[in-house]
Amino acid sequence: MPVLVVVQMLRVAVGDGAELRARGLRQAEAVDVLPAQRGAILDRAGRALVVNRARFEVAVDPTVAGFDAHADTLYQILGDGTGRGADHFRHRVTDRASRQYAVLVRELDEVTKERLDAARIPGLIVSGSYRRHYTYGETAAHVLGHVTRDLEGVAGIELQLDAALRGTPGRQAVQRDRRDVVRAVVGGTRVEPVDGQNVVLTIDLVRQSILEEELARGVREAGARWGTAIAMDPNTGAVLAMANVPTYDPNRAGAFAESARRNHAVVDRIEPGSTFKLVTAVAAIESGTSTMQSVLETGGGTHRFARRTMTDSHPYGRITLDDAIVKSSNIGMALTAERMGAGPLYRTARALGFGQPTTIDLPGEVAGSLTRPETWDATTLPWMSTGYALEATPIQILTAYAALANGGLLVHPHVVAERRDARTGRAVWTARPDSVRRAFSRETAQALMPAFERVVSDDGTAVAARVEGLRIAGKTGTAQTAANGRYLNQYRASFVGLFPVEAPEVVLYVLLDSPRNGYYGGTVSAPVFGRVARRWIGTFPRVAQRVAPAEAVPHRDAARVPSVAGMPGVLAASRLRAEGFAVDGFVLDADGAPWQPVALASASGASAGAAARRAPLADALYLDAAPAGRASRRMPDLRGQSVRAAVTWLRALGVEPVVRGAGSVRAQSVAAGRPLPRRVELTGQPRGAAPRLR
Repeated sequence: MPVLVVVQMLRVAVGDGAELRARGLRQAEAVDVLPAQRGAILDRAGRALVVNRARFEVAVDPTVAGFDAHADTLYQILGDGTGRGADHFRHRVTDRASRQYAVLVRELDEVTKERLDAARIPGLIVSGSYRRHYTYGETAAHVLGHVTRDLEGVAGIELQLDAALRGTPGRQAVQRDRRDVVRAVVGGTRVEPVDGQNVVLTIDLVRQSILEEELARGVREAGARWGTAIAMDPNTGAVLAMANVPTYDPNRAGAFAESARRNHAVVDRIEPGSTFKLVTAVAAIESGTSTMQSVLETGGGTHRFARRTMTDSHPYGRITLDDAIVKSSNIGMALTAERMGAGPLYRTARALGFGQPTTIDLPGEVAGSLTRPETWDATTLPWMSTGYALEATPIQILTAYAALANGGLLVHPHVVAERRDARTGRAVWTARPDSVRRAFSRETAQALMPAFERVVSDDGTAVAARVEGLRIAGKTGTAQTAANGRYLNQYRASFVGLFPVEAPEVVLYVLLDSPRNGYYGGTVSAPVFGRVARRWIGTFPRVAQRVAPAEAVPHRDAARVPSVAGMPGVLAASRLRAEGFAVDGFVLDADGAPWQPVALASASGASAGAAARRAPLADALYLDAAPAGRASRRMPDLRGQSVRAAVTWLRALGVEPVVRGAGSVRAQSVAAGRPLPRRVELTGQPRGAAPRLR
């Protein structure tokens, strides 16, 4: 028997050995996938809203020879990097459940990971991956969306542009030995991954934050169930901001209810109520059946149409079409609709996009509903003229008012401005704003605009939307909520407006669902619009100039040059301009962002680091890069700077800021001139308060 075994072994080794070895080699060969980096998402000013962040898990096998000699180094590095202290990790190892394994950190930053690599600690186990990081948490959550653990888009832009953001994985030929160790094949095939495209949005972070703050305040004060608000450039269709309350944090989307992740702006169908009266008015003027001065007999505030009675909030008697818009008379608009018939109203509604999706570049949009006239009964026309008997999404209503603002053109709403190649930064696709069609004439828009501007006057229903010095036009809406074919004692309050009337740059729609503290659009939603418009004025230079024309600045011949040496370029330039100096330019860092520390030189080339030196204000000062080396990694004096600017600069240099308070920086936990740390505490104070210097 042993002889037969030996003979068989010789036969296999000699006769079949070559074939078996080749087969084994083929089985050991494999292809290792090289993942592509998912593209970043930026706001219109280039601020990073979504990025990839490295995530490293750190574990240790303390039984490995040599670990004890390096243990204190490990604990100290982890303690410094996480802020938990060395003893925390010493106890985790001492009290571990497994003899040979202890997890120390689930998510470690790249800088600390590099320190661990350099320390070469025996028994250390570091595994890495990337996760999606939403820089500003809940801000613009419904526009951005979120991803799965496998980095697949689930909602928002992450889903809409998933293929472009994901990129194309590469591959590397590898071999796996009998110990399951993988190594690259010398001379084997390697295809480099193509990283996903970066996406630039039309929204602006500052305006978005303001809209979210004011919408949340409006929902809270009105006791509403939810709210949504959208702002758009009426000339291009670019969405300037989009907000929903409640909202969620895409960094931990699973911790929030599905209702919080709902983008009401594009997925909810509602009866628009009186905001739809724009469509009725346009149809009446375009059809030639009415003018703005056409007289309507509304009686004592009630009127019977077929088998149903319509009411106004007040008895208006004989009024014009102009007044019917300003007073939001249901009867007046219904009588206007009766004069022209079903055809013009239906055609105008279709021309303005109702009953069809806007095709905005966000997932989940619904088309709304608009039935054909042949299916209407005797009450459909009068009730549709006041915003019932059809359904529309908030984005459809906003787009219709954009047409009023731009002179009758239906534009295509969009949130993506361009897509860029991640390697070169060049645009590979750019949105080219264009009108879908002309919905009505410019003359009709000009005839209607004064009435909608009067809505925001003392005569109208939206006095609360007024902003001193700013001409605003708009329309309130108060629609009863229906469920299971019956109207409930619940309402949706809305206001849609545009500004400035003479050259509109913004159209903004605000909707609050089921408010408990009042329910009219003029008292619930219009105040939200007014507060947003007031805070947004400064972000539109031409609008700000109209509201508050610039006054001549008193002339100064010379002034002291403030000391800005070592300060980030952006902050240094801001400081100098505030003192009246011209700043012609400053050095950009490797990423093209002016956050590099600077040294100051005047136009003549003389050093200007000392605050005591005086210089003519006419001289342009230049900011040059600070000397390379340790000086460029020193902590600057951020006291007196705005918390927002200080946080932005620190994050750009990889420093994690912890902010307590707001306004301007009063104190910093790391003194100016010290080596740049990993973590800094900033204590804020309200603007205008005098800083306490240490």
